[in-house]
Amino acid sequence: MKFSSFKLLRGKNINKYGLTFFLLGIFFIPSTLFISILFLLPAAIIGSFEQKRFFLKDKWNYPFLIFGILILISTILQNSVLENNFSEIWDPKLSIIGLGNWLPFIWLFWAFQPYLDSKTKRRKFALVLISSTFPVLVTGFGQYFFHWTGPFETLNGLIIWYQRPIENPAGLSGLFNNQNYAGSWLNIVWPFCLVLFLEKRNDFAQKTISLAFVFSVSLAAFLTYSRNSWLGLIISFLIIVGKKIKNLFIPLIILMLFIFLIINSPVFNAEVQNSLRSLLTEKFLLEFTNEGYEGLDATRIEIFSRAINLLKNNPFFGIGATSFTEIYHLETNFWKGHSHNLLLELAISYGVPSTIIFFTTINIILLKSGKFIFNKKRFDYIALYDKAFWAALFFFVISQLVDIQYFDGKISLLIWILIAGLKNIIEENNNKALS
Repeated sequence: MKFSSFKLLRGKNINKYGLTFFLLGIFFIPSTLFISILFLLPAAIIGSFEQKRFFLKDKWNYPFLIFGILILISTILQNSVLENNFSEIWDPKLSIIGLGNWLPFIWLFWAFQPYLDSKTKRRKFALVLISSTFPVLVTGFGQYFFHWTGPFETLNGLIIWYQRPIENPAGLSGLFNNQNYAGSWLNIVWPFCLVLFLEKRNDFAQKTISLAFVFSVSLAAFLTYSRNSWLGLIISFLIIVGKKIKNLFIPLIILMLFIFLIINSPVFNAEVQNSLRSLLTEKFLLEFTNEGYEGLDATRIEIFSRAINLLKNNPFFGIGATSFTEIYHLETNFWKGHSHNLLLELAISYGVPSTIIFFTTINIILLKSGKFIFNKKRFDYIALYDKAFWAALFFFVISQLVDIQYFDGKISLLIWILIAGLKNIIEENNNKALS
């Protein structure tokens, strides 16, 4: 279709269709990424033509574009020029596949911005994101308390959910591959749940539903037994609530009373009560004792040290995507899916220069958007959703320094949407300053 045809469609509010596709895509992300992409792809195409500026006229695209060019050059060199010292265990073509974790999102970061360019649109996104987590909560609690493993089918087999049995000391994973991925998703959604509850509205039904999500998401995150997830609950809570912490004292007390009721009331199944007692004792305490670390084949520090030593082989262009896993297995006879640090993983894959550009850009977006978001003079309740964008991305970036969940497609897609939202917040406030 020619560009002029899209300009004609703009007069017919094609952007409304794009926003609808976008929100439907968000809703399906945690449940089924395939269906989500079926909606998000047309939304991105429409969004590309709805932009106020061409891609190359937006300065925020430059660092990501340079990053993309650098990792593409690294991949070409790894496959055609650079010597592969690990050819017996690692195929450089994996770097080509690895580009899929980065290059498409540079376009999506730009293409989704029209759907996040106002506080109202960002609030709509937040509400749909919270709603999308309902299947995660239902399947996760079913997995943890009632040993649901599936498979579960719907829409004539179009959607099939598989869940693995929980083996001690693992925790709730729900629709994700493991508890760390589930915990990361819940950490992203958690600040939006808090904001929905804090929003100044008198609708009793909304308050009840928002309170239910606050309790459910926090409990599910706790049940993942991911220390990252627990820390995320605390940090996001402090960022979002701030001085309003007193308003959540009563709900927290109610939550503790509710847990006490489940444990001691004869109304509830004994198996459920025993599970809850165990999560509050053995499993929880295990995460903070030396016993919980027994049997580990390597500490984080040891893994980071090996990753740094490996990076020294080619710091400028990297060794190649997924190379750390194979080389680490060769050297130690232990398997690690990644280096447990996204900076190191990206640098090993495609080089230090591209890594510096990428993470510097993300930090600049966080700093510049935070400057506006935490300006008290601009406070209003709907602006709390902007604070949730910031809190979710901030903790995710911090958490990737000790573990990596980025390579889950559901999570990486959501992270780039958060980045796009924060970029829009910067643009909005800069435009206000100029007007």
